[in-house]
Amino acid sequence: MKIIFPIIVLIILFFGSWQLIKMRPEPQAREVKRKIPFVEVINAEKKPLRSSISAYGTIQPRTQTTLIAEVPGIIEEVAPFEKEGSETTNFRPGGFFQKGDLLLKIEDVDLVTMEAEARANLRRVELQLIQERELAKQAKLEWGDRDWNLASDLVKRIPQIEKAEAETRAAEARLTQATRDLNRSQVKAPFMGRILKTMADVGQQVGSGASAALAEIYALDSAEINLALSRSEMNFLGFADGFKPSDELNVQTQVLDSSGEVIHQGVLDRSEGVVDPRTRLTNLVARVDDCFANPYSKEPVKNPLAVGQFVNLRLIGAEVDVFLIPESAFRTQETVLVVDQENRLHTRKVQVIHRTDKEAWVTGGLSDGENVCVTPIEIISEGMQVNLVNPTEDSNQTQQ
Repeated sequence: MKIIFPIIVLIILFFGSWQLIKMRPEPQAREVKRKIPFVEVINAEKKPLRSSISAYGTIQPRTQTTLIAEVPGIIEEVAPFEKEGSETTNFRPGGFFQKGDLLLKIEDVDLVTMEAEARANLRRVELQLIQERELAKQAKLEWGDRDWNLASDLVKRIPQIEKAEAETRAAEARLTQATRDLNRSQVKAPFMGRILKTMADVGQQVGSGASAALAEIYALDSAEINLALSRSEMNFLGFADGFKPSDELNVQTQVLDSSGEVIHQGVLDRSEGVVDPRTRLTNLVARVDDCFANPYSKEPVKNPLAVGQFVNLRLIGAEVDVFLIPESAFRTQETVLVVDQENRLHTRKVQVIHRTDKEAWVTGGLSDGENVCVTPIEIISEGMQVNLVNPTEDSNQTQQ
């Protein structure tokens, strides 16, 4: 009896539960409505724009050279001179000078003596040549009625005359050299420029080789700016290495001040043909004319640049037909979402030639008038239905 009772209870509970399950109403299927997202779009429009990128570089003189002494001696005087020379000429770092200005004098006592001796020697051999020619005339007279053609060269004094002529030419060359050395004792400026640094001063002995260096000087006509760009940036600007474009196609170089205002204009002059192995950037050189301080210019140079100065640049290159697409429209570096005429999403691969912080320059993969989605969507499917927050005119006309 103790065994039968629990079994009977279990059977009763089982049938009771089964009856309750049968009596429970079946759940009704509810229709799940899919929520269509709202997206914002822009109308793709291709327009011509000038390619432009920011860069930076260092100012260097286009022409820079070491001024050397061409004759040895002791430096006697340097500019400015008390009795002669330009008032602005100054043989000191930062000093200005014009082409042909006297910069310094080397003691010329020995050179004056050498020039005088060379001049006297020339006069001596000239007189000897005159004497030999007169002796030749006298010999012909003394030859009388005999055939002069039968006379020997010695009788005609031909060797003596040729020797005198050779000595005259040698004496003329020595005088020319002595005069040149005397003139070189006065060191003059080879161009209009400025002194970068000096390596000699009054009382110093200068000679040949390294000891002949007097100063580092540079010209005021043009400056060069050393900068570096990637190959893609060069292509974006339309600058081809080794190809010299016409003036209309030159890449413009704008030098900017700290506020971004243009203070000087130039051009991207050339590539040095060298790629930095660390940065993989190509070394380029821009040229800017009349940007150095110049006391000889007709008008003062505004915002003059200095050698070694670090400057910000804006490079303006070729005109390109592009779509300007906001960065928010990109799902990857090269894909965007396009909304068709039925308000369905499609993934599209595009060709990007340049990027800024806010937008990308697209040259291919889109057509004029297409709607590009700029709203970030986490999960999408090809052909997914969307609603437009700001339908464009083209999409409105299509829906009508």
